[in-house]
Amino acid sequence: MSYTVRMGNGIAGYAHVNVCVTDVERAHDFYANKLGLEVLPRPDFGGFGGYWFRLGNSQLHLSEVKQMPEWNGAIPHLAVYIPTDEFEPTVEKFKGQGVEFIMGLRQREDFGKPVLTAFAKDPDGNVIEMTDVPPF
Repeated sequence: MSYTVRMGNGIAGYAHVNVCVTDVERAHDFYANKLGLEVLPRPDFGGFGGYWFRLGNSQLHLSEVKQMPEWNGAIPHLAVYIPTDEFEPTVEKFKGQGVEFIMGLRQREDFGKPVLTAFAKDPDGNVIEMTDVPPF
């Protein structure tokens, strides 16, 4: 299945999302071992710490920073897709592996359709929305 959709302006989608972390090894443990993302090879950027992971048809990049940004009350987040029939067991599995949830399993309506969501955070407080809304 291909998710490539031409949008008329030359942009067909995104290649990766970058998330800031203060401890790349702790973040690696979270994303690789708790969430089960596949680690990808990452070029050497001259000592700039980070990791790359496969996330569906795109990538998640982690970049090490000395201090996390101040979001001033905003909640920037990354949303990941979990199929509806796997949603509840996957959330429960993550809870059992010590993933911290800031909002448990909920259902809401988007565009007239029911949607499952749950919100977790990584060790640096980056918010991860889990949803059963598939990519386009």
